[in-house]
Amino acid sequence: MDEQKIHRILMDALKAANAKCDSDGSTIWIDVGGRRTLAVCVSECFPDDGDAEEDAKLYSVSLHATFAGSFDVKASSEGEAEEKIRDRFTAEDIKMSDLELDTTEVHATEVG
Repeated sequence: MDEQKIHRILMDALKAANAKCDSDGSTIWIDVGGRRTLAVCVSECFPDDGDAEEDAKLYSVSLHATFAGSFDVKASSEGEAEEKIRDRFTAEDIKMSDLELDTTEVHATEVG
């Protein structure tokens, strides 16, 4: 059953119920009173990885993320300041949740 057929069935049912509704061909807006509107979107959904199609291939995916944060530290040089922050991060005094995601790279390689 295609999207347009489902859309027509929904619109016909709403009109038969005397519902106040409007549509742009995919989304249906239904006036439910009290200045409230319900939106029904008719669109195709694709399965997640658990429901992959039979012709799907297996990929190995590596995610590389760079995190950013700014911390003030007293030190006698830039190198010492960087080392102190690195030590705090290693000791988990600075947690990942203290940092912001800066950049990401994703690389996929077909394995089967």
